[in-house]
Amino acid sequence: MYKHLNSIIATISIIGLLASCNNKENKITIIGENSSSIQSMQALQPEYEKSSGVKLDFKPNSFEDAFNKSNQDFANKTGLYDIVLQYNFSLSSFVRNNYVYKLDELKKESSNTTYDFESDIFPNVWKEVGYYYKNPATPNDNESEVISYPFAANTMMLVYNQDLFNDPEQKKNFLTKYGRELTVPADMQSFKQVAEFFTQPDKGLKGVCLQGSTGGWLYYEWCSFLQGFDGKVLEKNQGWQGNANTPVLLANEKGIAATEYYKSLKPFNAGNFVTTDGVEQRNIIKKGNVAMGIIWSDYSWGLIDDGNGKIDKRFAFAPTPGNKSMIAGGSYFVNKQSKHSKEAFQYMTYLLKKETQVQMIQKGLCAPTKSAYDAPEAQKVPYVPALKTSLLRAEYMLEAGPDADLINNVITTYIQKIWNNEIGVQEGLNAAKAQIEKERKPLFQ
Repeated sequence: MYKHLNSIIATISIIGLLASCNNKENKITIIGENSSSIQSMQALQPEYEKSSGVKLDFKPNSFEDAFNKSNQDFANKTGLYDIVLQYNFSLSSFVRNNYVYKLDELKKESSNTTYDFESDIFPNVWKEVGYYYKNPATPNDNESEVISYPFAANTMMLVYNQDLFNDPEQKKNFLTKYGRELTVPADMQSFKQVAEFFTQPDKGLKGVCLQGSTGGWLYYEWCSFLQGFDGKVLEKNQGWQGNANTPVLLANEKGIAATEYYKSLKPFNAGNFVTTDGVEQRNIIKKGNVAMGIIWSDYSWGLIDDGNGKIDKRFAFAPTPGNKSMIAGGSYFVNKQSKHSKEAFQYMTYLLKKETQVQMIQKGLCAPTKSAYDAPEAQKVPYVPALKTSLLRAEYMLEAGPDADLINNVITTYIQKIWNNEIGVQEGLNAAKAQIEKERKPLFQ
């Protein structure tokens, strides 16, 4: 009797265990920077959970914390995050360390999935943020492969205060002073001129607000100005390309001209330069007493959204001065320690469908797909026309190889010193170049 009873109990336990496994919550955990990219995904969370039966657990963090936490999770192989939303400067380390699934690997796990959206992705953006060397040990620029899909196509744009630009008195005074109409700057000369004009201490006005803090903010913005002078940090065509012998162009004539120009904006700048990041810049501009800023596209939504479903119409947008824009953005990286890689991939493909992309643009996403920007609903977002123009003309600017962090930190250090008059422009750039050349070579071994 006891023997049969034990068998019954064992059978019940197995059935209960199986039921428990079958009822276990199917959940995807997603970590990324707390910008409009991840916020636009969160806005569609209830809809996706209802239709798919998959729970979404978002972990929005500051830029620095998202970077550090995802790197730590990968290095420790703890599998805390199924999808990591990271930028192109993480691409090299993720692939070289075999932390993430490649796109072909994920496709093999999936069935009944169409990939029509692939032809709609901005090709220049995808090549920059989602490709890498087929064989990192013996890199060949002609042999690359797709690693992942872009989750966002970011760039930097010019934002300007329409109330100031449209003020009749300001327009009259500008015409009197410079002999031309006050217009939105389209080149470096007019940008500086407008910044100078709107610096009016008697009215509490400043012409521009720049990002000078550590953590990448200064580096990215300075690179945008370097691009405006047709310069580069390294001689290559994509941020992830290069080897230990790639020439460093930082301290050439174009680099010096761009840095002298950048420093010349100091008298017209609002805020404490060395502590101003993207969030602080946005807060300063929102106060209404700054004429312009070079702002990250994924921070633009936070500038115009008043939090009550209405658009702050004071601000308008244009491409950055010059004829080029910066490619930025990042990709969906699926953790190789994930137990839900198939579900993670299915979620990514859902997000890249045109109807989903259009919805997300209305919540602040800088979409990686071209056609989504042309939808009437998307066109209502004030910065969408400038954003699409910028992305169509965007080129590589930011470093994304194994030396990306080194270059970011060294350039930030020396541009801050130049800004603070601790070192001259040419001397500072030469020192930065020398340090980068010396310290980057071991990173490729």
